[in-house]
Amino acid sequence: MPRIQDLKNHPAHLAIAAVLLLSACAPTAHTDAVSGGGSDTMLRIGDAARDAGDIGAAIPIYRRAHALAPLEPEPLLRLAGTLHSVGAYREAGNAWERILRLNPDDFEARVGYGETLAGLGQPVLALEQFQLAAEIGSSVKMFNGIGVANDMLGNPEMAQTAYRDGLAMNRTVKLLNNLGLSLALSGESEDAIAALEEAGSLADADARHRANLALAYTVAGNTARAAEILSRDMDDVSMMRAIAFYETVTALPDHAGKVAAIGAYSSTRSNGGISAQNARAAR
Repeated sequence: MPRIQDLKNHPAHLAIAAVLLLSACAPTAHTDAVSGGGSDTMLRIGDAARDAGDIGAAIPIYRRAHALAPLEPEPLLRLAGTLHSVGAYREAGNAWERILRLNPDDFEARVGYGETLAGLGQPVLALEQFQLAAEIGSSVKMFNGIGVANDMLGNPEMAQTAYRDGLAMNRTVKLLNNLGLSLALSGESEDAIAALEEAGSLADADARHRANLALAYTVAGNTARAAEILSRDMDDVSMMRAIAFYETVTALPDHAGKVAAIGAYSSTRSNGGISAQNARAAR
């Protein structure tokens, strides 16, 4: 675990966040039953809406569940996690803070708050939360978050150690993708390709992970293979632009700047940069 005071000497770079819009109105199917029932009932309805992809309905239902049981952590945990999953990081951060005021030793909230702070472009504060979480327990999400924050701060070796610690627990697409992208951006293209090829072989890999594999091949100087991979998801013009962008990014002088550039680019496209998002996200 890196020392926090040492990390505070590094400037934080551009926040890496892709904010999705919430639905303006919630479908009737998930809101008709919200007027009555207790907090547990609200949680079940909210979960049904969330699992159906109806986040615009789930969030106000979780707020109602919290209002009915303000001292119970579960409604706030659901609310904070759901807000984070759609990039509503400031609101998510407020919810995580309320949970931690109720119980400073809530491991899930510590990790979630750290992820949200990383999403807000505050990696030093995120690492403080992960360090506190590590005093309570450990998880794949925690190691992923430590890796993301260190990548944002320009500490690729620390980041890659954290991703590997997480992979020792579970070889997920997210961790393999993050490790591979971190390795690619630090110039270790052979190891990056191996990690990203493994990520791409898993069932939940998608175009975002293939784009990162193409980046690794670009770093290795194999633009023909990069173009072949990108052609699965892009037209010829988009493919050429993506490769040109990858070449520009890899020429940047510092790791944190590369991470920030990939994150900013990814926030407007379907391919994914370094992210502390949930398992459905690219990272």
